[in-house]
Amino acid sequence: MTTVDDMFELGKTLKPHGLKGEVAIKLDVDVPQHYAKLDMVWVERQGTLVPYTITSISIRPKSTVVTFEGVDDIEGAQAISGHRLLLPMAALPPLDGLRFYYHEVVGFALIDQTFGPLGDIITVLDLPGNPLFKSQLGEREGLFPIMDETLVDVDRNARTITVNMPEGLPALYFG
Repeated sequence: MTTVDDMFELGKTLKPHGLKGEVAIKLDVDVPQHYAKLDMVWVERQGTLVPYTITSISIRPKSTVVTFEGVDDIEGAQAISGHRLLLPMAALPPLDGLRFYYHEVVGFALIDQTFGPLGDIITVLDLPGNPLFKSQLGEREGLFPIMDETLVDVDRNARTITVNMPEGLPALYFG
């Protein structure tokens, strides 16, 4: 059985688009074009995941317009509006190099080039403009910025992320 824990949030339905059942959606992804050939999504309605087949999808600059099978009038489009759209984790396009999904690196060891081990990543705090790794080393926790300037290596096989934090930052937590 598919559960919300097996899914990632693709975006949400916004409102009807026109009178023939089309729905405007907001894709909350970096590259919406990766989802241009999407044929199915799950809509979370009252805590239940409902699968919907997509019959057409048009990615536009501010929103995307979708036609769902069985939704063919404005009332049907209104009923599906205002809900989260979800996809299975397996549908995520693979990333490489220094690019990663936040959920993917939970449990990875965080290592500073100078200081050494910063513990295991227990979560990623997705703060606007300032995402942070939250790591735990022994009984202590640390918060470390995720920036292009600090990321050195992401080794998926070894499950490690190597960083170069500003001098003194690791010692504030683990010194």
